[in-house]
Amino acid sequence: MVGPFFVALGVFTFVLLIAKVMELTDLVVTRGVGLDVVGRLLLYTLPYFFVFTIPMATLLSVLLAFLRLSADNEITALKAAGVGLMQLVPPVALLAVLAWAGCSSLAIWGLPWGNHNFENLIFQTARSKTELALRERVFLDTFSGLVIYINRLPGEGQMQDIFIVDERDPSRVYTVVAKRGKVYPVSQGKVTVRLFDGTLHTVGSGLKSAQTAQFDSYDVTMEAGAFSTAQRTGQKHEKEMSVQELVEEMAKESPTGKRHNLLDMELQKKFTVPFSCLVMALIGLPLGIHSRGGRSWGVAVAMVIFFAYYIMLSAAWSFGSQGVYPPKIGMWVPNAVFGLVGLLLFNRELKETPIPLLDNLNKIPALLDRLRGGAAQEG
Repeated sequence: MVGPFFVALGVFTFVLLIAKVMELTDLVVTRGVGLDVVGRLLLYTLPYFFVFTIPMATLLSVLLAFLRLSADNEITALKAAGVGLMQLVPPVALLAVLAWAGCSSLAIWGLPWGNHNFENLIFQTARSKTELALRERVFLDTFSGLVIYINRLPGEGQMQDIFIVDERDPSRVYTVVAKRGKVYPVSQGKVTVRLFDGTLHTVGSGLKSAQTAQFDSYDVTMEAGAFSTAQRTGQKHEKEMSVQELVEEMAKESPTGKRHNLLDMELQKKFTVPFSCLVMALIGLPLGIHSRGGRSWGVAVAMVIFFAYYIMLSAAWSFGSQGVYPPKIGMWVPNAVFGLVGLLLFNRELKETPIPLLDNLNKIPALLDRLRGGAAQEG
């Protein structure tokens, strides 16, 4: 089981990282962020991915190992030699416990560390590269007295099709529309956004006067601190908190409040997701013995099982955060359901009782092989 475990762990983690890599590539190509910063950001996201890929790897490794034993009739040979199913449990239990311990360590300590450092690095990078605080096709109202809309950010501080409403002067409102613009670095605590080829509309207080002027260039100056506060408020997000911090924050909130539910959900997730390593191993053992098919069939079955588990976990998170039921109950429902299924499968396999659903599913690989064979003969 060890080899498939680490292969599956590497493959699943790599697949999840691809989406993050594509997202961070934009920082390098269009925002001028160094590869060292992107590498550190990816490092800080690894604990989050490992928390989910370790249970997946546990399920797949156990399933493939016993699928191979079953396909080679080694399970039958072991039974003939007097080796029962219970004697095959200890190595599976050892793998599951080690996976649970590693996943728990990451969820309790690694995940808050990674999330906190990720947010801090984004904040520090945004301060050194002020254009990172800007976003394409989004109305930004995080800057005091300003609303900014940018259609496109080609990179290197360049902007295209800009719309700005400036209400910092109580006596007049300025509306600026420009075709091009550029963000200049922080200087003396100020950030300058220089606009080119645009129109300035000015409306006086009480809407009693209005003026319109065209310009070749126009500077909008704002405090550099605005870019910082747009990125980081100083208060930790629940995903950045340790177990102790979550408990302390929950004590400050109303037990029926949404904030309390979110904190409790995050706290429960630190224990429920790692516990799924034990549940997945329990399912993988009887499922691998009873199934008939190759590795591709085992991978497909494992993906379907974990996808169903993740759907239940997401539903539990959604309902729990809305206060439909206590998080302490809802977050454990997926483990309870899949654990019960695993126990039923294990008990039936222990008694060598037929499992109709699995018996019907086992016909699918053979059917596919016959279809492929028939297609090859026609070709």
